[in-house]
Amino acid sequence: MSFPPLVKPVTELPAGEVRRQAHQLILAGHGSEGQRRLAAGRVLVVGADEIGAPLIGHLADSGVGTIAVADGSPLNEWDRYLGIPDEASSRAHAWARALRRSHPELRIVPIEARFDVDSGPDMVAGYDLVVCASEDPARCRLVDDVCAQTGIPYVWGCMDGVRGRVSVFWEPHGPGFRDLYPEPPAPYFRGMAGTLRLVGAWLAVAMATEVVKLLTGTGTPLVGRVMKYDAMTGTCVLVPLSRDPRTVRPAALTAAQPFFGLLSLQAAEAARESTISVEELKHLLDSKVPITLVDVREPDEYAFAHLPGSLLIPKSEFLDGDAAERLPRDRRAVLLCRMGIRSAEVLAVVKKSGHPDAVHLGGGIIKWAERIDPSIPTY
Repeated sequence: MSFPPLVKPVTELPAGEVRRQAHQLILAGHGSEGQRRLAAGRVLVVGADEIGAPLIGHLADSGVGTIAVADGSPLNEWDRYLGIPDEASSRAHAWARALRRSHPELRIVPIEARFDVDSGPDMVAGYDLVVCASEDPARCRLVDDVCAQTGIPYVWGCMDGVRGRVSVFWEPHGPGFRDLYPEPPAPYFRGMAGTLRLVGAWLAVAMATEVVKLLTGTGTPLVGRVMKYDAMTGTCVLVPLSRDPRTVRPAALTAAQPFFGLLSLQAAEAARESTISVEELKHLLDSKVPITLVDVREPDEYAFAHLPGSLLIPKSEFLDGDAAERLPRDRRAVLLCRMGIRSAEVLAVVKKSGHPDAVHLGGGIIKWAERIDPSIPTY
């Protein structure tokens, strides 16, 4: 179904925007009124990574008048939408610098604060809608809860390898994140499990389009529907989303701040006294102490970069198979992965199987490349 526009149009567009938006100004069904509504729009974007970064650019190019960027993370060399990292203190400030140069009519608001229980309600105040595609489902859930309390739409997206999903959560007009996920989903870490970056760009376009539809009152926003995209099959399907009768809305904001739920309680307990540093591992290897060095990543990751002498046994073979029982018992098992997350989960299984002296490598192969061998490629 369609919805009334979220904003009233500004009286007139600045001269620069008239020239920039000429193609949209002559578009039937959009025209001057739609463009002037976009100019009046105020959008908060939470996160400026693989999805948020191109999304911000598309919103600016579409003519949205005010864009707030909430991302205090430092710039990385892969933040390619901003070119070479400069002296900006964060992604938010880097986007502010870049857009003030390229879109002088745009009001850009950098926010370095983290979206959490304390800052979230104040952060969304004064904005017409919120856009978030965080890897952290706890944050997505909190954004949805805050938006439900204030009654503003939340444009949501997520990516998983070669797939992406987009929806619009808007209390009281339709179901929300808690209806899609009655129980919080497990985090999907793009840097750990891998992702096709093009899916992020696809999501950015789809989410920016939802913003335009909501601000202008055109088209049919994805309220009560989830759009699913599979890059490998080239398919895009719409799935209805209904309210879950167990969901209470608006929900009380969770007392815990959003976080990446990296470790289970069992893994955290197993790793408490059984984590070694990369320096300690190097000493073990240099001293020829008999150990079984086990890499629990996936084959493609192992082929990309691995430590000499390590044995590849993917995490799934420990969790779903008997790999732990097959480890030699006459020497200590040392487990490693990319960052020390999966290896800690495997460590809990290995210890239970009769290897009480097993340890895992804190920081994983990333930390090894950083401190021991910079020639090892990282990802």
